[in-house]
Amino acid sequence: MTRGVRLGIDFGTAHTVAVLHRPGREPRLLLFDGSPLLPSAVCAEPDGRLLVGRDALHAGSGSPGAFEPNPKRCIDDSIVLLGENEIAVTDLIGAVLTRVRDEAAATLRDTPDEIVLTFPAAWGRRAGRRFRPQPGATSG
Repeated sequence: MTRGVRLGIDFGTAHTVAVLHRPGREPRLLLFDGSPLLPSAVCAEPDGRLLVGRDALHAGSGSPGAFEPNPKRCIDDSIVLLGENEIAVTDLIGAVLTRVRDEAAATLRDTPDEIVLTFPAAWGRRAGRRFRPQPGATSG
């Protein structure tokens, strides 16, 4: 584990942004395909595999029924239908967060000690919002 490194994630409606902070250094934006903005979009492949970010935007242009451009807007739903697949909303959001975690791990060549996820203040009143990292999530 990398000592004292923190990863801050702002999971946004349209884009997700992340910052790495190493002790004694200035915080640094995490880059996704050369950009600090990761589209929060998710697109389901016919086999149920989830594409995230730019890969999702590209795939979604050819399969709009399998595309969710703003998974954060689905936060209070339990599932969404993407193409022929029923996908848990926690899996949609988890796929985006997994992409961020994986990019941070690749950048650090290790995992951060702490991950901080921002959320709207109103969400604090609602219990049970948990997101699982998705081992099969594909990034872009």
